[in-house]
Amino acid sequence: MDSYLQFRRASRNCLVCGVSLPELQRHPSTLRLSEKEETIREDICPNCWEHMGERDYFGYWVTHRFQEGPSPEQRKLARSERNEALWALFNALYALRESDDLAPQLFLVSHLLMKYRILQFREARGDGTLVFHHPQTQETFEIQDLPLEAVSFVDVKSEIESRLHEFAPKESDAAPVE
Repeated sequence: MDSYLQFRRASRNCLVCGVSLPELQRHPSTLRLSEKEETIREDICPNCWEHMGERDYFGYWVTHRFQEGPSPEQRKLARSERNEALWALFNALYALRESDDLAPQLFLVSHLLMKYRILQFREARGDGTLVFHHPQTQETFEIQDLPLEAVSFVDVKSEIESRLHEFAPKESDAAPVE
């Protein structure tokens, strides 16, 4: 993809005076090239726009009312974010695997990672242990097998979903517009 098509998302504040832009109905936005030929988006309040001297940009538009999206906790994670968050959650749970109250979460997350092809199931041992393998890191993980009727997986699933956003990658201000 051409680099001029990648630029950061709308800013929440005016580049010049710092006034909050979400409260405004509309505000000007520009694109200009840096010395390294990187595309830079600039969001400016109408008042500062009127008082600007030099307007060195190659693209201009008026951004209409800033739409508030769902909160980070309400937003549905993209597949890659979900996988990264599940993997981070799995590693956090696995580090604390001796705790019996985390065994159902670890069991369910390991199966989700298997479903999403991040972990591979290797074997079920006679001692009630399931063995999973991570092909990229070549690590092996031993998880306690749980009978399906022993745990309310609906409750465990909601616990996992509530914690998943804690482990999701944070949205970057420099994220390209899709």
